[in-house]
Amino acid sequence: MKKVIKKDGSIEDFDKAKVLGVTTAAGLTSEQAQALAENVEKYVAALPGEKVTSQQIRDKVVEELTKIDEYIASLYVFYEKTKETTTPAP
Repeated sequence: MKKVIKKDGSIEDFDKAKVLGVTTAAGLTSEQAQALAENVEKYVAALPGEKVTSQQIRDKVVEELTKIDEYIASLYVFYEKTKETTTPAP
């Protein structure tokens, strides 16, 4: 299983359920979210090495969201940017 390097430098296992959660919350149907999560999981598995960055995953999620619904993709990008600016520094 691939490891994900998060923005704060911590490392965790890739979790398809997280992709499902954020894409469902963004407005996709459960079927759309499942298909997108599977595409992201395949993408991550195909990358060389044992680790992937959370940014690489987010970029792929945006790419896949855009294929399904550009408006939902824009909302997701806005949410991610808002999250980055409102998260308190450690």
